[in-house]
Amino acid sequence: MAHGPAMTAPSRLHSRFSLQSFDVMALLCVAHALIVLLLWAAQSFGKMAILPGQVWLALAWLWLSWPVLLILHPAGSPRRIFVPVFVGVVLIAPCMATIFLFTAWALDVAAR
Repeated sequence: MAHGPAMTAPSRLHSRFSLQSFDVMALLCVAHALIVLLLWAAQSFGKMAILPGQVWLALAWLWLSWPVLLILHPAGSPRRIFVPVFVGVVLIAPCMATIFLFTAWALDVAAR
């Protein structure tokens, strides 16, 4: 089997694409957490309900899919996964009490 420039170019291109797609996913992970935080802040401090509470709650819980997707990505390494997930958790941290309380309320209402 010949191993020349023709054989390495596609693998480099695939590797570069994989790294770029991971970077985009990491950016989306952080952006998703920032959106959850900003919507929560607008409702809590600005008294502006941009989204219904149930939609915001679903959006907040959906953020948990990002760490899973980043772990499953082929370009993921512990450090590359940790940074966006850590930043996302820090951004969502102020909302966590609201997320848990609203989830408990929504489950209680649904059980009636």
